[in-house]
Amino acid sequence: MPSKKILSHRRGGSVVDKRRQRFKRTMWIYAATLITVLTGALFWGVSIYNDDAAVKRGRMRNSPHYVSPDNIGIVGVELSSHHVRQAAAEETKKVEAAADGIRYHLVFSTDCSKYQHWQSYIMFHSALKVGQPGRVTRIASGCNDDEIKQVQMWHDRHISLLSPRFTIHFTPHFSSVKAEDGSDTGKKYDFFNKPFGLKHWMEHGDGIRDGGGTLDEDAVVILIDPDMILLKPITVDFTDERQFIYGPRANSKPTARHVAKGTPFAQEYGFGGQWSTRLDLAKFLPSHSPALKMSTAEAGKMAYGPPYIGYASDMIRIAVKWAEYVPLSHAQYPNLLAEMFAYCVAAADLELEHQIIRSLMVSDSGVAKEGWKFIDGVAGEEVCGMAFRLDTVTSPLPSVLHYCQRYFVGGDWFFGKKRLPKDFFTCESPLLDVPPMDLAVTYDYKIPPPPHPVKNDRKPISKTAAKRDTFALCAMTAALNEAAEVFKKEACVGNANTNLEKTMNLWHLKDKK
Repeated sequence: MPSKKILSHRRGGSVVDKRRQRFKRTMWIYAATLITVLTGALFWGVSIYNDDAAVKRGRMRNSPHYVSPDNIGIVGVELSSHHVRQAAAEETKKVEAAADGIRYHLVFSTDCSKYQHWQSYIMFHSALKVGQPGRVTRIASGCNDDEIKQVQMWHDRHISLLSPRFTIHFTPHFSSVKAEDGSDTGKKYDFFNKPFGLKHWMEHGDGIRDGGGTLDEDAVVILIDPDMILLKPITVDFTDERQFIYGPRANSKPTARHVAKGTPFAQEYGFGGQWSTRLDLAKFLPSHSPALKMSTAEAGKMAYGPPYIGYASDMIRIAVKWAEYVPLSHAQYPNLLAEMFAYCVAAADLELEHQIIRSLMVSDSGVAKEGWKFIDGVAGEEVCGMAFRLDTVTSPLPSVLHYCQRYFVGGDWFFGKKRLPKDFFTCESPLLDVPPMDLAVTYDYKIPPPPHPVKNDRKPISKTAAKRDTFALCAMTAALNEAAEVFKKEACVGNANTNLEKTMNLWHLKDKK
């Protein structure tokens, strides 16, 4: 007969067995967890290796680790919303602290219309693509409460995912035209938003002032228009003569190579000294203003326009004077350029002579004083590919494309900002049809798209004009399609109606939406 000790052990054997079973289950859980972690680490390592290898091969876009839909097949990783967020986080770490130690603020002024909604998205995306340092802020003016809520939700849902550096600042309504007694005339001038919006942001904006309200005077402010896309980063450094085309200075001073306090930079525009001849400056400037003493020739060298680049200590002074003078400029000259004229008046009054950089912008293919020299020097069959690549190592580029013009080559290829459907950044919208890479050398004519008074109105086009219009067409096609693909990969997960077909041809799109 077994002893009590043995019986006790046998009776208690179930307890020991249970302990052993629990121990085995625990060990299996640990083993399974370890296998999962190791598998995930291996997969992550392969993904990073593939990304880094693609970068080293030069097959990813300009920004380091920028994930573009073109890279999906290259790096072997599906571009999911996770990878969009990951790319944004990596880009933010690399770019938010500029290599030169300067705190940059790139800003642009809009209203809350759907028309400027898509322009804002492509602007933010272009900043991400080229690696623009610092913060990028949309200044949205005149929005009602519902619009503020909707635009803020859109920004949080779509823009902030590109980079947390991308912000939005709302301002009051500024576009009403006032009579001399201050009453509302019932008329609007939308471009009041630019000077007044800049001033409001510099006085109240997040990041440009500290918690105590003190302006960060050592920050650099870059003001551009909403219908611009970046082709390369904008900084204070203009020393590389291969990458920039310098313009004159009013007082024949030596060409400046760095933005400095007291020396802002700007693009030269084609209106010359009209800001001093079309306005009766004596009617609103103090009699001692330096602007009243300038010759017409000197004024002609101060035809400043965006991009404007200056230290905050200078830009706040300009913003205050610009906002003061723009209603007076518009009262005398109620036209599109009234706000640009007022900027030039403010700069002259403050004796803040700008260094002109003619290659800050390309826009009008018929204007010489822009950065078209960089495009003209490229072989015609390579221009479209150059616009898709945006590689400043192989070819110098202008800083921005100001797509305020109409660009068309042949009888099938056209881009005009007012013709693009306002719902382009939706899941259901198709992408733009891609022009042939040899577009610039295929046609020596252009036909305006319908509706047009004369059907098939063939107009001759020079080789130079064909290259310039092709560059703009291809740059906008690439920018819009890449931005839309990133948008769809993030916003349209699980949507069976997501459209990635490149079938939208703006020349044949008769219905303007």
